[in-house]
Order: sequence, then C-alpha cells, then structure tokens
Amino acid sequence: MNTRPWENLYVHVPFCAGKCDYCAFYSEPDSSLADAWFEKLAEDAARHASGALPLKTVYFGGGTPTLLPPDRLERLFSMLEKHFRFAGDAEVSMECNPESLTPEKAKVMSGFVNRVSMGVQSFDEEKRRLIGRRGDVRKVESALEMLRNAGMENIGMDLIYELPAQTLREWRGELEKAVSFGIRHLSAYSLSIEEDTPLAKRFRENGSEELGAEMGELAVRFLAEYGLERYEISNYARPGFECRHNWDVWHGGTYLGLGPSACSFDGRVRWTEVSPVQSWLAGAPPETDEIPEEKRLAEIWVMGLRMVRGWKKGEFDALTGIDPEEHWYKELEHLAAEGFLASLSGRIALSERGLAFWNDAAAEFF
Repeated sequence: MNTRPWENLYVHVPFCAGKCDYCAFYSEPDSSLADAWFEKLAEDAARHASGALPLKTVYFGGGTPTLLPPDRLERLFSMLEKHFRFAGDAEVSMECNPESLTPEKAKVMSGFVNRVSMGVQSFDEEKRRLIGRRGDVRKVESALEMLRNAGMENIGMDLIYELPAQTLREWRGELEKAVSFGIRHLSAYSLSIEEDTPLAKRFRENGSEELGAEMGELAVRFLAEYGLERYEISNYARPGFECRHNWDVWHGGTYLGLGPSACSFDGRVRWTEVSPVQSWLAGAPPETDEIPEEKRLAEIWVMGLRMVRGWKKGEFDALTGIDPEEHWYKELEHLAAEGFLASLSGRIALSERGLAFWNDAAAEFF
C-alpha cells in the first residue's frame, strides 16, 4: 500500500455551548480559544496543502461548527480557499445545531457550503431531557427556513433511536416528523451508551436487542416509502444526495484532518491530532496508528462493506493491488454459507442479514 495525495478534508471545530450527556466526541466549551485555534488551523493547512489534489469533499464537524460567528466562518472559508484547490463539483458539508444558526451565518455558509447536516436527535422533548440533549427542538423549523432562504436545499438530519423507554410507535413518529420537512438525507443511529459519559452513569443498557432491530427495520421500510433509500448501515438518502465525504472515506479514500482530535489517512498510515485544544495548540504530536498492512487492508475492506452497494468487482484491486476474492476466499465462502453475502452480479456486498450483523461479518477478516 502506498501513500496517496489528499482527496478529502475534514475540519474539526471543537467549540460547543455544552456537551450532551451521550456525547463522546471531543468538544471545548471555552470559545475564547477560537482565534488561537484558527491561527494554528491556518498554519497546518498551509503545511499540508501541497500534498492535496483538488479536493473532492470538505466536511466541517465538531463540536458545533455553527457556533462560530459569521465573521469567523467567513475567515475560515477564505483561508481554506487560499490554501486548497477544489474540484468543480466538490461537496462541502457542515454540521449544524438549530439553536446556534442565525440568518447571517446561513448567508455566509451559502457562499461556500452546499450540504448541511442538522443535529436533531429527537423531536420529543421528554426523550431529549432523558439523554441530556441541549437546545430547543422548536428551533429546527426556523433553522430550516434560514438555510432555505439563503438558497441551501441539500439538508439532512440526524436522529437517534432506542432512546430510554422509547416505543416503536414513538420512533415511527420521529421518522414521520423528519420526512415532513422534505429533507434529502437522514442518519439514524442506535443510541450508544459510551463509557465516561454522563449518560453511562444513569443507564447501563439502552433497551432490548429485539426492539432495536425492529426500529432499524422500520426505518428501512418507512424511509424507502418517502424516497430515502438506505445506502449504508445507518444512512439514508434521496438518489444523488448520499454523503460523498463518508462514501469516499468508507472506500479507502485519503483524507486530511485539521483541528484537535481530527483524523487523517494517507492511504497507508492513519493518525489523530491530540486533544484537548490546549495540547494541540502547544504543538503536541499526533498519535499515529501504525498497524500491519494486512490489517489495514482488512480495515478498508470491511468499511466498504458497511455500504449497501459494497464493492464493485475490480474496485478494491485498483485501490490496493489485492483481489479480495482470492485474498479472502475462505472468509467470503464462510460468509456466503451463513447468508451474510448478497447474490449480486459484479459486486461483493452484504445481505440484509450481513448488514444487521456487520460486526460479526467484519470479524471474519481480522
């Protein structure tokens, strides 16, 4: 496996008004460090830009990117345009919390961002309270109006299911509410109770596996009726509105990560910038994920199998020089015998059963 130029960019904006009780991502409540964060971000961008192709995608995650005021957003976009080249059809995504958006921010975003992922998680105020979700769900509709008034239509939402005491009927109601807004994309994640989060101190488990499976199956059926087809284990989109950034990353694409806790992959080695932001600002080196090439190959392969379409014949070979049907002949034969592989012409992909038990399927290759 050889190193390759950067094709995608991830920018971590760590600042957040407050951490929700289920969140295990790195965030920083002290936004007074935003100027120092920006200056170091610009330095790192200048240092790495020469190794990049015209970027296919940019993704702003956090934290809460839309917590930045309009002038800082404008500076951020201008800085990236100064250092990087962009493909003519580049996808530029930004995570957005409804309560932090303003018409001024939406206007600035519309000049650079062409895809928005709105963090809703739940429309049920009681369920939001139980998981410590911050913000006012009533802001969702006004945030959508701000984005659309600014000319942005490629808008998606995130929802979480298997919330404490949530019923199948309540989950259907969440899905009905989401599609009523005419969104182009939906991410539906089962609640994961991460260690060392406030939620873990209150709940050790998040319901029965059987109910969780029923909720996942309901999402697949219900969303398909509204034109949102499942394209990855937890992601649904109208045709042509799949998240291209994640699509490329899941298929072994290279990506540069800027900001504390951001991850990079150069085609051979993956590394993660340090956190908290103070350590990152002080120049602490990233943590490098050095693993044997065989394990890296398997890692790329199984991530592609998270996609409903899997891998096209010859696609993995072109990327790595390895023919998966020869390299993992026994593993694929066993998965087929277990009903984990779909019967498809020209592709290797998991069946519905395989997607439901992706962890088990992935373990075959390690």
